[in-house]
Amino acid sequence: MIEDFGKVLTNIGLAGVGLAAIAVEQAGKAGKVLVEKGAAAVEEGRKYGAELQEKYQQDAQRRREEQFEQQVAQMDAGQREALRRRLAELDELEREAAEAVEDLNSDHDDDQQAF
Repeated sequence: MIEDFGKVLTNIGLAGVGLAAIAVEQAGKAGKVLVEKGAAAVEEGRKYGAELQEKYQQDAQRRREEQFEQQVAQMDAGQREALRRRLAELDELEREAAEAVEDLNSDHDDDQQAF
C-alpha cells in the first residue's frame, strides 16, 4: 500500500511536471499567435491611418477649390479682370524665375567644365 501511495505521489508529481510543460508550450504558441496578430493589427492601423490622411487631404483640397470658385463667382467683371492681370503678372514672374535658374545652372555647368 505504501508502494502504491508512492506511485500515486510519483504519478501526481510527473503529471504536475507534464502539466507545467504543456502550459509552457501552449503559452509559447499563444504568445507567437498574439505577436503575429499584433503585427497584423499594427500594419492594418498604418494602412487605415494613411487612407484616412489621404481622404482628409482630398477633402481639404476640395473645400479650398470650392471656396475659391465661390469667391470668384461673387466677383464682378472688373474684379475678375484685375485677377486675370495679376495672374498673368505672376505667370511672367514664374517664367523669369525659371529662366534665371536655368541661366544659373548653365553658368554653373560652364564653371565646372573649366576646372
